[in-house]
Amino acid sequence: MLPVEFGNAGNLETSGTGWFIGFSDWARSPASTLRHVPAGAEARGLCVKWFAHPAGHPAGEAKPLSEGRTISMLVGAPGAFRMEFCAVPGFDDGAALAHTLRQNGDFAMWGAGVWHRAFGLAPTTILTIRWQD
Repeated sequence: MLPVEFGNAGNLETSGTGWFIGFSDWARSPASTLRHVPAGAEARGLCVKWFAHPAGHPAGEAKPLSEGRTISMLVGAPGAFRMEFCAVPGFDDGAALAHTLRQNGDFAMWGAGVWHRAFGLAPTTILTIRWQD
């Protein structure tokens, strides 16, 4: 199973705090521990990107193999940004996992060793944060 999680930040149970990534117990989900970062854990190489993708950008170009953890979240107005994840770089084994971000707060989060690519289906602003632990 690929280390990938999908959701909407506004729909997650956060005990009223809004913190959905971090050391609190509510950052754990039954299917994934990607959002849980143990208290005292070090994070290295923090990178943050804000990008307004026009429709058709990028047209499915494959990205490098992921290191650490990454979250991409749709921010602002509704859009359509399809992301695909795979264990192999060619995406040709039929095992790709696809998900489309459509609403404010929709996210895809993935761990190390995952290939991904994206398709801007409609104009969409994406905030991406990545770090290594």
